Amino acid sequence: MPRGEGLDRQDHRLLALLASDGRAKLSALAEATGLSVSTVQTRVRRLEEIGAITGYRALVSPETLGCPLAAIVEIYADPSLDEEVPLAMERISQVQSCWSVAGDATHLVLVRVGDAQELEQVINQIRSAVHTRTRTTMVLRSHFDRVVAPKV
Repeated sequence: MPRGEGLDRQDHRLLALLASDGRAKLSALAEATGLSVSTVQTRVRRLEEIGAITGYRALVSPETLGCPLAAIVEIYADPSLDEEVPLAMERISQVQSCWSVAGDATHLVLVRVGDAQELEQVINQIRSAVHTRTRTTMVLRSHFDRVVAPKV
């Protein structure tokens, strides 16, 4: 959905509430917005259908899953591989996110692993998958990781 066109203030309010608590009950959303439960249900369903809401999920601590180490890997791929890099990164389970970027690098990936040895293995996998050089920055501490919520 391009830039939220066609969404009104109440839609933005619902999106903000759901971004804060994806498990919010329709009755709580109705109370917070002043809309009826059936209106909220209709609006949420429409927001899902148009792609404004892309899913619901539990955010689990990476440390709990045995992946306390995070790193940002810059990939310097040949421009002809622009479509192949994300496909290759999807096949590496430790790659959490992949972005095409402007600048010297062509892509950035967020990697989560258990230790430095595993990070080295993943970096080698990335290099092999796209036949290019990389540059890695290890994350020492995450101060916050925010879910973007619409401005209301």
